[in-house]
Amino acid sequence: MVRLKVVLRGSILIVLTACVVLLFNFKDHRVTQNVASASFVAKLEGPEDVLFREDEPVPLDYQENDLLYRPPLDIALIFTHAKDNLPLQYKLKVAVGSLLHQSSAPLRLHLITDEDGFHIASQIINQVQSSNRLDSRYVKLVYVSAEDFIPEIEESVKVLQDYFTTRRHAYYKDALFFFSVHLQKLLPGLEKVILMDIDVKVKGDVAELHSHFTRFSPTNIIGMAYEQSPVYRHLLSLYRRNHPETLLGSPPGEGGFPGYNSGVVLVDIQKLRKSSIISSYLEQAKLVEKSNYYSFHGHLGDQDLYTLIAFDHPDLFYTLPCGWNRQLCDWWKNHGYQTIFDQYFNCTTEFNIIHGNCKTEIPDDL
Repeated sequence: MVRLKVVLRGSILIVLTACVVLLFNFKDHRVTQNVASASFVAKLEGPEDVLFREDEPVPLDYQENDLLYRPPLDIALIFTHAKDNLPLQYKLKVAVGSLLHQSSAPLRLHLITDEDGFHIASQIINQVQSSNRLDSRYVKLVYVSAEDFIPEIEESVKVLQDYFTTRRHAYYKDALFFFSVHLQKLLPGLEKVILMDIDVKVKGDVAELHSHFTRFSPTNIIGMAYEQSPVYRHLLSLYRRNHPETLLGSPPGEGGFPGYNSGVVLVDIQKLRKSSIISSYLEQAKLVEKSNYYSFHGHLGDQDLYTLIAFDHPDLFYTLPCGWNRQLCDWWKNHGYQTIFDQYFNCTTEFNIIHGNCKTEIPDDL
């Protein structure tokens, strides 16, 4: 009997001991869970120097999130005849590298090119992003086939070539120099686009350039900076001689209109599509009429057409500050216009896009 009591007491003691152990383990487990949960919250909401576990997603900060979900700006670049053309490839590298580096907005780059050109451009842009540690999420490349598009505009281009190219300046005879006139067909899904030459170096934020669209008047369709040489003074020599009071071809400082340069072009595609005036200038009858009236025959492609239209319809155009297309070509300075060249060439605003036109090299310090 005594032995049975001892056994029962021992069993009860063992059970009580086990219950105590289990109770402490349960509390410890709850504490551990709470600590882990609190630690996870701290990692999501704590200071920036808290380390994240590899399996936890890193949230975007406010600026990154805003940038990633902001609508991209549409930029078009013409990149044809690129295969085995190392100088042209280098120009694209400089243009796109500087563009991406300065941009505060996501970009959609429409590359008007052929299959070889798009492959080359893609490699160049990937290299630029990698070497400059640029986030690829903010750039999208779009292939626009120039070869498929040329047959559609061939007849129109032939008409324009007769009036805005010469045998001496055969470089501008290529159809690509008239693509901007047909952007409503080439990029039909867009509302607004910035078309840029690739012989540029971007020093300012393209988002600021894009903001000039908001300053367009209801009649403005295309935005460009003035031509910064007396080329149109020269081309209008006969007209100016017969109309000594005209301001066409005169420098801006005299209240004149020196013509436009198409190295950087802001295009409201919806307005361009609806413009009967611009469409009429693609017809031979209108070109004959206006070319004869102004004794005007250009050699610089689309910018000659825009300048000719602006003679009679300046309200269709918005004039960008000169710094958004700072042209470096000084050819006319040494060809008869040395005394007045600087009246056209001077630009006192900040240089946001440097344009190495007429094959002018862009200095590293610009």
